[in-house]
Order: sequence, then C-alpha cells, then structure tokens
Amino acid sequence: MSNVPDASINFAQITITLRAPHRYMKRTCALVTLSLPLIPSVANEYFQSTAQLSTPFSLLRVAAIESNKSTDRVSFKTIAKGIRSGVREPSQIAIRSQSEWQKLWRQHTSTSTVPAPLPVVDFDKEIVAAVFLGEKPTGGYGVEISSAEVADRALTVFVRETSPKPGAMVTQAINQPFHIVRIETAGVETVSFRRAP
Repeated sequence: MSNVPDASINFAQITITLRAPHRYMKRTCALVTLSLPLIPSVANEYFQSTAQLSTPFSLLRVAAIESNKSTDRVSFKTIAKGIRSGVREPSQIAIRSQSEWQKLWRQHTSTSTVPAPLPVVDFDKEIVAAVFLGEKPTGGYGVEISSAEVADRALTVFVRETSPKPGAMVTQAINQPFHIVRIETAGVETVSFRRAP
C-alpha cells in the first residue's frame, strides 16, 4: 500500500439567497447554506478578495495614530470684520511680524478716507489670521473665522463663507467681505486654513 500524505480539508460556508420571480409566484425568500471543501487555491482567491474588501491594517494603524493626536481649541479676538476692504483678491493670510502687519493693514484701509490706526498685536505671543473674499458684485456675501485648533504645533484656522440664495433681495453695491483676528500661538510652527464643517 503506497504512502499517502495526510491531508485535511476545511469547509467554508456559503449563503445563497433565492428569490422567486414575483410575476408568477408569491414573493418568497430562501436561504441555502452550503458547506464546500475549501481547496487551497480557492482559499487563496477567497481570502485575497476578502482582503481587498476590508480596511488594510496599515490604514487602521494610521487612523489610530491620528485619533490619538491631541487637539486643543484656541481662543481668538476679532480685530476687524466687515464688507469694505482695500484687499480686492480672495486671500487667506497668516501674519507673524510687525512689518507684515503694517503692510497688510495699510492695504486693507487704503479705501478709507480716514484710515483706522494700526491695532496693537504682540507678535511674541500672537499671530494675525485674516481672510478676504475679494470683490463681490452685490451684498449677501460674508466670511468669518469660526474657530481655531492646535495639534502637534500646527494651527488650523476654520473659515465659514456665506453667499446670497438665488432670488434673494440684496444690495446692489460692490463689497469686499473680510475678517481679521489675532490668535495666541504659543509653540505653533505652521498655520493652515480650512473650510469650517
């Protein structure tokens, strides 16, 4: 009698749903569970297709790392907000120095007959975050910095924009919506702007 190596066969359950055509029969549904031998080559294809449908472990690790990052809300104070500005292009600006601040404020107030004095900012502890929608043809547009967060020495500024609904009654005048704030930034290295959820 020849020596035959031992072999084990695993069985996988496959569930099939059978539905009868409702045109000729009453609506019914049956579940059939079959136990089929799980041959190695078939098993490989089965597990490969299953792996493609599942979330890769590496992505799960990245998600876990991201969820562990501590995010802190940061308070801020509004310097100026309105619909009249000399900044006529859409802009999102982070200012870290007095010279940059003077330049931006000069441009912002350039349309005023009596420009407002430069607001005081302590750039050793704060930065200026400013958002400008640029020139809009009518009223009804607006922009605001809604919140700010710090995570891993990175500051994220969240911005919310509004625009008039179709057919809404709005003023027929050109305007330039803006919002300028100062934010405490102890230890912050980078600044980014994102649309508020």
